Amino acid sequence: MTTKLDYFINKSVAEKIHNYLIQFKDVDFNDNARTPIIGYKRRNQRYKFATLHGGNSYQSLVLHVDPGTRVTTVGKIKQKEIQELLLFNISKIRGHEFKTNEVYLPLEKFDDLDSIGKIKSLIHFAYFKQEK
Repeated sequence: MTTKLDYFINKSVAEKIHNYLIQFKDVDFNDNARTPIIGYKRRNQRYKFATLHGGNSYQSLVLHVDPGTRVTTVGKIKQKEIQELLLFNISKIRGHEFKTNEVYLPLEKFDDLDSIGKIKSLIHFAYFKQEK
C-alpha cells in the first residue's frame, strides 16, 4: 500500500481504485513524486495508463487513453462518454487545460464505491491501449 492515499478526501474511493489498478497483471505503481500523485504502469509499457491525483483542488483519476500521442481525439471521445455516464462536465468543475489523450474522472463524482464499476471498461481500454 502507499501512504499517498492518506491525502485523498474520500480515502475509501481512492483505495478501491488503487486496489483495482494494481490487481492487473504486471502493474507497478510509483508514488515517489513530492506531491500526492500515484502513477500506474505496466512493466512492458512505455507510458503510464493511469494516474491518481490527490492534491487539494485536483482529486482525480486520469486515464491515459492514447499515451505518447499528442494529436488525437481519443481522449475527447472517451471523456464525453464518461461524462454522460457519470453525469458531469469536466470543464465546469476543473479549470485547467485538458490533454486530448487523457480522460479526467473527478473523485467527487464517485459518490459510492459501486460507481467505480461503471468505469471499469474505460480502465481496461487505457490498460490495453499500448498493446500492439
